[in-house]
Amino acid sequence: MRARTPAALVALLAMAACGTGPAAESDGRTTITLGYYAEAGGPADGTMRKLVADFMKANPTVDVKIESAAYDEFYTRLRTQLAGRKAPDVWLSDGALVQEYAGRKSLRDLNDLAKSLNADDYYGIDLIRKSDPQGRLFGFPQGAQTAVLFYNKTMFKQAGLTEPTGEWTYDDLMSAAKKLTKDTNGDGKPDVYGFRSYSKSFTESWWPLVKAFGGDILDDGGKVVVDSQPARDGLNWMLKAMHEEKVSPDVVTTDALGGSQTLFPSGVVAMQLGIYARIQTAAQGDVDFGVAPMPKGPGGKRGEIANINSWVINSASADPQAKAAWKWIEFFSGEGPQTAWTQIGEAMPINKKVAASPAFLEPGKPPAGRQVFLDALAVADDLGLNPVWSEYTGALAKPITSALSKEVPVDAALKTAQADAQAAIDRFTPGG
Repeated sequence: MRARTPAALVALLAMAACGTGPAAESDGRTTITLGYYAEAGGPADGTMRKLVADFMKANPTVDVKIESAAYDEFYTRLRTQLAGRKAPDVWLSDGALVQEYAGRKSLRDLNDLAKSLNADDYYGIDLIRKSDPQGRLFGFPQGAQTAVLFYNKTMFKQAGLTEPTGEWTYDDLMSAAKKLTKDTNGDGKPDVYGFRSYSKSFTESWWPLVKAFGGDILDDGGKVVVDSQPARDGLNWMLKAMHEEKVSPDVVTTDALGGSQTLFPSGVVAMQLGIYARIQTAAQGDVDFGVAPMPKGPGGKRGEIANINSWVINSASADPQAKAAWKWIEFFSGEGPQTAWTQIGEAMPINKKVAASPAFLEPGKPPAGRQVFLDALAVADDLGLNPVWSEYTGALAKPITSALSKEVPVDAALKTAQADAQAAIDRFTPGG
């Protein structure tokens, strides 16, 4: 679930995409270009390249040209490719961006191609279809992300606290956070905090808090509804944690300490809301950690949300390239490739057989109890995706961050957020 989307993405999507290869080579072979984001030489890049090699062995008439880069670089380059009509035939899209591409006619509807698979065997297809008003399938799941509560088991033990359970409320979280917050150097300021509440990755911060307290961001009719009492309650809980109880670093302190994603693996915070991919960063810090369901809000809601990263096919690619690209998607979704991908801990598997296997549930490394991610995914809502995701979430995040920084009152921030985000949606012209 990457909330860090390029601000200029809306501009790039306005350009028409075009497939890159010839329709078919004279010798009956088909060449496709496959794009994905991953750190060069890292586990994801290495695994993907091996899977591409395996795919070509299994499909000897298909040649695959790889185009990869780190996340930000990948999308920067993609802007240029779209502008020059040289986009890949198939690429890995952050799930939050699929409807942006689709809204500008850049993606092929995969519903007909997907008939070759049983949709019930995979997670995430329903959420992708839900985000399109006509139920079209503009992406096929590559990996799933949903947020749960991460906690440092060592810190809990040292504080004499019982580990979080599925019955925890946000009151329980606040109570535990007070006991976990420490001033170890005696300067009158915490240097170990009980909970990290603010994050620029708002899907691990104020977004699920708003939903847990009974609010929403976008209703089923596509209207922004964030200006509500439940949303105020959620943000005020965060303000209390940061500025009154001081059990959570405030916005400025979070950034000064290295950013929200460094605090848990470095032991600066004892708890955080985190998507599945945070397992990787926690492991880098050699933290003994566990995961638990999201706490319950006042009405019993947890605010589970999911992002489904997806393979997408260029709408302008010729049929031979599109069919070969679909073969790749079918291959990647199979048990063998899904098991291999699961081992790097980058995303939850979308193949349900693999998700139910020891490869996912019992990998022999923290965290134990990974079923909690699947339980959250089973009830998770989508992110209210639309063709102007980057612009409308930017319009939401700016005033809400100002409120959490105590620069503006919560009421004024939510009013501005709703008006500006709705204006971004209303300005969009399909295909424009």
